[in-house]
Amino acid sequence: MENKPNRLIQTMESKGLRITSQRRWIAELFSVSTGFVLPRQVHAYIAERLPGASYDTVYRNLRLLTEINLIEQFDFPEGVRFKLRCGPERHHHHLICLQCQRTFPIDFCPLDNDINLPETFQVVSHKFEIYGLCGSCAAS
Repeated sequence: MENKPNRLIQTMESKGLRITSQRRWIAELFSVSTGFVLPRQVHAYIAERLPGASYDTVYRNLRLLTEINLIEQFDFPEGVRFKLRCGPERHHHHLICLQCQRTFPIDFCPLDNDINLPETFQVVSHKFEIYGLCGSCAAS
């Protein structure tokens, strides 16, 4: 059986990151999390194991892991949350259930559908997320 924390750590190493104890704990937490994780939950998890862990350092690590596409960041009305990357290595967007928090990849990019952007506007990055209720949650 695959050791998910080790796979995450190997991915970090392959992207040139030094593996600190904090990054090991983050890999462990995300390997067992099935849904979204709040930054304060990550901090609490690490602080139990590394007393004195800085919230700023935890948050910087979350941002760094987002930049290397290991985890994804989602902006909910009540604040930012993170989740282990959902799979497709290609660029993709999401449908997100507000009740059960399942995510469903969208197989197309809205920017590929002739959106009229100003001529002088250069897109550097973008996100597209649709929030609602999945079929199971809407039926209950």
